[in-house]
Formats: sequence, structure tokens, C-alpha cells
Amino acid sequence: MIVQSPYTLTVSEIFSEEELYKETWLIILNASRTPPHVGLMIDGNYNSLTIKGHELNIHNSVLLKTIQQKKIESLFIRLKHHPVFSSEFQKEICQHYIKQFNQVKANEASCLSPIKLFLQEFYAISENKDELLFELIERLKQNQYISQTFGLNVDQKLEQHEFSLPMYSNEELQQIIKTERANYYKE
Repeated sequence: MIVQSPYTLTVSEIFSEEELYKETWLIILNASRTPPHVGLMIDGNYNSLTIKGHELNIHNSVLLKTIQQKKIESLFIRLKHHPVFSSEFQKEICQHYIKQFNQVKANEASCLSPIKLFLQEFYAISENKDELLFELIERLKQNQYISQTFGLNVDQKLEQHEFSLPMYSNEELQQIIKTERANYYKE
């Protein structure tokens, strides 16, 4: 029996690429995989930390083309507009936090590590080093920091417009990072 995750996101029926060029978005790639990958897009500029290192200044259109070509299950979570700091400043700080880590490495940093620092800085979401993505999303929901969620290639996974986020333990996450790093550096 498959246990349905209690951690869900309501996904809008309409996908608007134009909206992605404005404001701050949490992007979840391979959304139903354990673990998914997460990055930040600010005014159409995507940034993330990966096993390979830093992904900085990736244009929205490049990311969307990759998502569509490879049929990557993706969620685009719009965060509430920040009332004080400009998008440009937020992007600089986001990239600064990503650069604080060399790459995703077991027991050192996940793709979520710089995002936690960003959310602490701009949304007063206290950093919890052991918190996993589905738990962090739940805190964003509880604090009403999510204004909208779009999805691409996730229609088959929606149940009444709800997407269930995968649940996993920190031990599973660390093991998957070790395995993926070993596979990446073997090539």
C-alpha cells in the first residue's frame, strides 16, 4: 500500500510563463523524486546548488526549455512579495549564499542549504539544518508565504489540484547524495 504524503501543495490549473519573470519563486525539479532538487528564481533568473557546484544566472527560458524537453516534473512556488528589499538585492544575496557552499555534499550541504539561509534572511524562517524540503514547504504554507504554485509535467500526479511532496528521512537524503556524487565523479 502506498502511503499518501500529508505534505501537499495546491497547484494552479493555469501555467503562466510570463509570471515567472517577476518576483521570487522556489523551483522544485524532479518534484516526485526522493529527494527533489530545489533552486530559487528571482525575476526570471534561476540559481541553485548542485553536486556539480553552482548554477548561477540561468535564464528562465533556458530552464523552461530543459524542463519541457526532458519532461521534468516541476513545481514553481511563488513566494509573497518582499515589502522592503528589491529583487536585485535578493538575487545578490541568494547568489552569495549559494557561493558559501562548494557543492552538494553529504553531511555538509544540500541544494536546500543556501535556500534556508535566504528564507531566514528575507522571510524570518529560522534555519533548521535538519529540516527537509517537505517540512520547510509546510512552514512556508503555515506562515502564508506562498502566494501561488504552478506545475509542469505533474498533471498525472495531481489529486484534486493537490501535489503530494515526497517524504524521506535525513539518513536517506545523505545516502542518496553520497550515491549521486559517486556516480557523478565516476563518469
